[in-house]
Amino acid sequence: MHTGAGFCRKVAALAVAILLSGCGGGGTVTSALPSVAPSPVASSGAAPQYVGYWDDWEQTPWSSVPQGVTTLIYAFDFVSGHSVLPDGNSPGYLTAAAIAALHQRGIKVLLSLGGGSPATAFVFDGDTKDFETSLLAVIKQYGFDGVDFDDESGTQSQRVATLSTLIPATRAAFDADGMTGAIVTLAAFDTPTNFGDGTVLAAPGVASAISWVNVMSYQYAAAQSDLATYALLFPATQLMLGSDIDGDVPLAPTSTLEALAAWVRNNGYGGMMLWTVNDASAAQNQAILNGLATGK
Repeated sequence: MHTGAGFCRKVAALAVAILLSGCGGGGTVTSALPSVAPSPVASSGAAPQYVGYWDDWEQTPWSSVPQGVTTLIYAFDFVSGHSVLPDGNSPGYLTAAAIAALHQRGIKVLLSLGGGSPATAFVFDGDTKDFETSLLAVIKQYGFDGVDFDDESGTQSQRVATLSTLIPATRAAFDADGMTGAIVTLAAFDTPTNFGDGTVLAAPGVASAISWVNVMSYQYAAAQSDLATYALLFPATQLMLGSDIDGDVPLAPTSTLEALAAWVRNNGYGGMMLWTVNDASAAQNQAILNGLATGK
């Protein structure tokens, strides 16, 4: 999903057409939306979120985060053994002051662990206790509001085991430290059968530990059916529909982004996710915000 400069994005491998799933996560992108959308789900009445990933290798000024973003996800730190480590682009760029300034604007900020390049590989050694100690130290150092797990490393079985362990353990660690409002999110591949996300969500304690899921459905024509598939397994109001505009896939017109955002609002989903906000044009950001705000 997410890569650093100079690295190729690790595209979702093979999608299995099960339930309502479409094929996402790479390949040819069409601008047309499906002619028949899945049936609407019940709306929670809450305003949909605009969640944006923010990569550090471009060193974009934090003041450039556009109005309307509700949660910014900083990419990336990585996991080596049981330690949370910076990816090498952070010194002097990631600061507690920068995050505090976003808090003043009402924007939550999460730390994303992992990504799709070797530089940010997610390699966990099974030492959950020391991992949580390391993670909490970084969260508190900078004032993050929580963590995003974007594990795109290793085999499917390794990924499932790691996420099934660390997600509920992280929620427990946050709660034990008095951080009951901390956010825990999962970056999921386009369909639940692709790289084991359905298995992760079904693991004991995982679903109740997750604040929401960022679904990396990057083939726009399949996006609606991809999200509908996840809604069979996880609350629709906690699903963010992802779009990729960083140049790794053909760009959709702003009208498609606006239509997808409107569909998300009208069908009761949690909101939109964008990879990456600091690569998006003003027109692309505005299209998403228009769709989320108006539903048309």
